[in-house]
Amino acid sequence: MSKISEDPKERAERYIANLSNTLDKITMNDEDSIVLATNVSRVADAVQRYMDDAQHYLNESRPATSLASIAYAEGLLDALTFLGLARPKTL
Repeated sequence: MSKISEDPKERAERYIANLSNTLDKITMNDEDSIVLATNVSRVADAVQRYMDDAQHYLNESRPATSLASIAYAEGLLDALTFLGLARPKTL
């Protein structure tokens, strides 16, 4: 198994290329409310898992990977918020 580069520039370039390729191929689905609720729950679970991964990689002295993981978590949470499917709690 090859080791993933921890060079932030290389990782950013790879992530940008991969996402650009994905966006070129993506389609949006109109879904019923049950499927939507299930998918929101799945995305919320992914947010938690990316946060856990970020902490793990930080503890393992892999800060670039940690940053990528937490950025994924924030992006997913932002998407849910922008779509009106989640909202921040107020204190």
